[in-house]
Amino acid sequence: MHPARRREYAVTPVRWDPLSGTPMLLAPARTSRPNDTAPGPTTERRSVAPCPFCPGSEHETPPETWALRPDGSPPNGPGWLVRAVPNRFPVLPTDEGIHEVVINSPRHVLSLWDLTAVELGAAIDGWATREAAVRSDPRGLVPFLFVNQGAGAGASLQHSHAQVIGFPFMPPQLADRRARFASASECPICHELRNPATVRVVDTGGLAAWCPEAPPFSGAVRIAPVAHTSAWPATPGGTLATFLGPLLRGLADACATTALNLWLHHDPASAGNAYHWHLEVIPRRGMLAGMELGAGVLSIFTEPELLAQALLYRMASA
Repeated sequence: MHPARRREYAVTPVRWDPLSGTPMLLAPARTSRPNDTAPGPTTERRSVAPCPFCPGSEHETPPETWALRPDGSPPNGPGWLVRAVPNRFPVLPTDEGIHEVVINSPRHVLSLWDLTAVELGAAIDGWATREAAVRSDPRGLVPFLFVNQGAGAGASLQHSHAQVIGFPFMPPQLADRRARFASASECPICHELRNPATVRVVDTGGLAAWCPEAPPFSGAVRIAPVAHTSAWPATPGGTLATFLGPLLRGLADACATTALNLWLHHDPASAGNAYHWHLEVIPRRGMLAGMELGAGVLSIFTEPELLAQALLYRMASA
């Protein structure tokens, strides 16, 4: 098109599919993300040198929004144990929402189970700190905390990290889950925990982990407090870290993949305390294809009951 005749279009970062009601985020800059997880033009792995999440590379990220610095070191330099920064390639512009990265450790580890229990506990507490900060944003954003680990789970950088997004709208799946809790005659999580057929992989410290009978994705593991609780604790790391690392390692062994997604569901403001907070862990063993994406029907590769038994065996043998 001739420059003089070019039509100026308004850039709307949030768009809605009129057929499905699904929100779409216009974020073309994300194609420029550095990538050290996906294969390059040859069979060799791409490399990003130096890793922008490692100490000494703080200048490669935007200024930190929060960091755990027990030695009192100055911001935006080495000395941190957990560090949160705005995503350089956000899905939303800063005037519309928030997109942060929480770097789990200064050590260049690839998997959550490569962290020590102390390191993982500090990282999880960092996740909770930043999720709470997004939740308290005066714009009334809806926070969503998640981990993408490995290229098969959508990660573009290997260095272990989590992400928190503050949406300027209520995502449909979060709205649907909250509505199900609000309208249920019995809390769905409490029901699963009381179901005699549920095999608890972990039951310690007031938390349980199990493989749901009808998982949201194949291989899913849920983690929740045994007692009905709507809000994620302010410092959940100490309790979670003691078993999360071994649990995830066992899941990786059982499912033959280190790629996984993890996300948090909670609603501290739920009416009548109807919500029951829970984490979901999904091992990524294959791609979502036509049936899953087009029809929304999922296939299960392993019976949840057999997976739970395999996890029990692996954790007992660890």
